[in-house]
Amino acid sequence: MQVSKQSALPLLLTLAAAALTTGCDDARDAVRASTPELSADLSLGDPAYYVNLGHELQSSRKYEEAIAVYRKAIVLDMENSEAYNGLGQALIEQRRIAEAIAAYRRSIEINPQNASAYAGLGNALADRRRNEEAIAAYRRSIEANPKQMMAYAGLGNVLAEQKKIPEAIAQYEQALKAPEQTEKAQAIAYVGLARALQTQNRTEEAINLYRKAAQVAPDYAWAHIFLGHALANQNQFDAAITAYREVLSQPSERKGNLGNTHAIALNGLGSALQRQGKLKEAIAEYEKAVDTDLNYEAAQNNLNRAKQRLAQEVSKTTSARS
Repeated sequence: MQVSKQSALPLLLTLAAAALTTGCDDARDAVRASTPELSADLSLGDPAYYVNLGHELQSSRKYEEAIAVYRKAIVLDMENSEAYNGLGQALIEQRRIAEAIAAYRRSIEINPQNASAYAGLGNALADRRRNEEAIAAYRRSIEANPKQMMAYAGLGNVLAEQKKIPEAIAQYEQALKAPEQTEKAQAIAYVGLARALQTQNRTEEAINLYRKAAQVAPDYAWAHIFLGHALANQNQFDAAITAYREVLSQPSERKGNLGNTHAIALNGLGSALQRQGKLKEAIAEYEKAVDTDLNYEAAQNNLNRAKQRLAQEVSKTTSARS
């Protein structure tokens, strides 16, 4: 679909006026408010081309570029549900949750049977702790497509947060039965199930699932993080340290309320080293964690306690010598 000069001008005027609505929660207005002006280069004129390109950019973690490309598709076709869905996915990766919610809602408005958009909306709402709304979105996703793995996994996450562990486990198991699974989706389901099993003190089963998740999707940092935590709790410190270092070999990312992957791995690494009696090395890792995320209270507390302990040890050594 080519955009003529005649149709481009009123569209640009509409987008400019919509910019005044930034921050609203109405799907159509909020998405239009974040849609840029027409690019001079729309010669390809095929929105499907830009949607597919956006998917490729997302798979390479080039989220800003993907956002721009999805918006080109939207300029070419304002009724393209998949373009809005892709835009929502890229926005949520950039922690632009309000915009992602608006994009998903617009995708669903265009196509009420878009199961992927419902699942994405559920993820965005869960990120904002709007759990009941998230549950409703996940259930709508499953209704639209009973094979929608991410909806089962997301529903499991929310139910687990609500301490409904048996129900959560059932959803994770359903996710793993889904025939169409991406490697990352499968890893997410393994991790969710493992975390739920840990609350039932089924630690060995959980560790095995974390390992499976890490094998299926080696670049899924959270599989290594939770594996490290579980191993450290079992006093398997060397194995835990290996898991944490694997996280640090990958690009850092932030997941909802869980925090920054590098900061969490550094904090876990510091804890494992400290429990091995390597206090100075632990302090160095805690300091890196704090530098990575200045708002990471747990790492700051661990750093303060480790420094106090080191000072006490130095004081005892000095007193003994004198």
